[in-house]
Amino acid sequence: MRSRLFLLSAAVAAPFLAMAATAHAADPDITGMWATVARGEGQQGRGQRVRPKLTPEAAARNQEDQKINTANHRLIGEGHTKCWPTGMPGLMQPPFGIEFLQTKGRITILSEVSNLPRTIYLDEKTHPDSIIPGWNGHSIGHWEGGTLVVDTVGFNGRNHNVSEKAHITEKIFMKDGHLIDELTQTDPANLLEPAVTTYEYERAKGQEANEVMEYVCEVDPSNLVAFEQEQKAAGRASEFDPAWAASGFTNPAAPVVQAAK
Repeated sequence: MRSRLFLLSAAVAAPFLAMAATAHAADPDITGMWATVARGEGQQGRGQRVRPKLTPEAAARNQEDQKINTANHRLIGEGHTKCWPTGMPGLMQPPFGIEFLQTKGRITILSEVSNLPRTIYLDEKTHPDSIIPGWNGHSIGHWEGGTLVVDTVGFNGRNHNVSEKAHITEKIFMKDGHLIDELTQTDPANLLEPAVTTYEYERAKGQEANEVMEYVCEVDPSNLVAFEQEQKAAGRASEFDPAWAASGFTNPAAPVVQAAK
């Protein structure tokens, strides 16, 4: 009797198991190395983006940054000067290769220009009640047909124009052999309306198709000192310790340089 019941249950369950297997198999395979599609000279990696409408506070801050940089002939901002991680959404527009790894319950994204991997959790329906803020935020996703729908919150507020209240949603899908990422960012602290960007990737070729190459950012003490002097001259608060700089950054007892909040 037990054998018959088992056979009957298996017969009933078989169609549903087959449907589940078919649905899973229908998910596009995005594993591998990708490169941003060039859009003309100087446009590779920038995607299609409408200039975001900034809040008055964010616009004023950006103008002040530009004014300070121009006055000091500075080509790079605070993030590059201090070798901060790229963070979101910049992680998705790399000038070099980007790798997607599909494993059980998650998709991991690696970029040459950021040492922090991005994880999209596929087995979490909601974000945790407590999130440790980070550069990439906390991402959860699920497949809707052939589209990966991703929701990201939990930013640390230290990235340019990305506050702690930022919210990023994405639709990632295949189209004509290319990988498309339709990204929308809302942020009441910086944006007057949602900022929409579309990134397009193609399968990497040549050496870029083999692996994510090593990329190292090393802080130049002279650049760091110059940057902090510029901030001080502009009347901005800083936790930089000039005594540490004078010692050549070799005093282990001195406080660690902290990024301006």
